[in-house]
Amino acid sequence: MAYTEILRLSLRHAYFGSDVPPLVVTPTDAQGFGRAACLLRQRGAVVYVLVDEAEARPEAVQLTVAAQSGHVMQVTRGVVWGAAVPVTAPLEVAEVGLPEAAETTPAAPARTLGAEICLLDIAVPPDGLRYLTLALAAVESHWAYHLVGPRDLDGLEVIDSAGDMRFEDLGLQDLPDGRPARVIRTASPVAARARPGERFALQKSGAFGPETLVSVLPGAAPPFKPIPDPGAPVRLQSDIFVTLW
Repeated sequence: MAYTEILRLSLRHAYFGSDVPPLVVTPTDAQGFGRAACLLRQRGAVVYVLVDEAEARPEAVQLTVAAQSGHVMQVTRGVVWGAAVPVTAPLEVAEVGLPEAAETTPAAPARTLGAEICLLDIAVPPDGLRYLTLALAAVESHWAYHLVGPRDLDGLEVIDSAGDMRFEDLGLQDLPDGRPARVIRTASPVAARARPGERFALQKSGAFGPETLVSVLPGAAPPFKPIPDPGAPVRLQSDIFVTLW
């Protein structure tokens, strides 16, 4: 029995960059996949689909892509919580992704580990090998720095070392434990990354000019929460807590 490769699917996720994303791909209908004399092998970020050369090759294969990490669903743009998104890959396309959807994150997601992200319906050419990439985008969120501590919280400013990002000073807000925090938030959303490239610094105004308190502030990380803004498009926020001594 000899097998020939009919599909090579590459997995890419913007949040993880060049790292292998924690995704697993399986046949949507395992029994039907077997009856078609097909095999699936996954090595890292590449999935190989083969068929027995003695059998007629299928016109299409259906694959399920699921998350293996608890926060993948939270950082993937376009996911639908509780349901896998159908994605069709006709022969003329080399790359597919999730369609745009409202970026909403439930307070207590019921499905995380092993959650299905999408169902791929991939057309297979009558001969030869098809190459296809599944490219998943990352959500975007506003970074909200909550600055706390015994130090005077007036005159604080977050700056972007690259000069690209503006910030909004939301003033003093009480934390759940009653402590006041000065909240400074990015004016624009930032794409989520496992290793953020942004370099934001914290300064405080002084008699002799601004003093740098933190040269590189921590970056955002899940979980994200919707910003309460009735009637406005859904925006996400990542809360980052910094204690100043």
